Amino acid sequence: MLILCVWRRVIGLEQTVESQALPQFEFPERSVLVLGKEGTGIPANLLQALDCCVEIPQLGLIRSLNVHVSGALAVYEYTRQQQRWKAAPAAVS
Repeated sequence: MLILCVWRRVIGLEQTVESQALPQFEFPERSVLVLGKEGTGIPANLLQALDCCVEIPQLGLIRSLNVHVSGALAVYEYTRQQQRWKAAPAAVS
């Protein structure tokens, strides 16, 4: 059973028809990243509980990476974005 606070977004790392490309996705500061099993991905019943899915764009016929590699890329992108936002000066009204 998945129980989370409402102020977090639950993001799946999975290839779906509605997945957003990882480089264009803006992670919220409070994010939960869900990774699937090697070969089978995130189960369908959990996909329904996610706020959204992101995928890592790839070229070629084989469209998969090991789950630990995929997770590392997503965590890297999340960290890069958070560091960028924290380093940016606050907007002046």
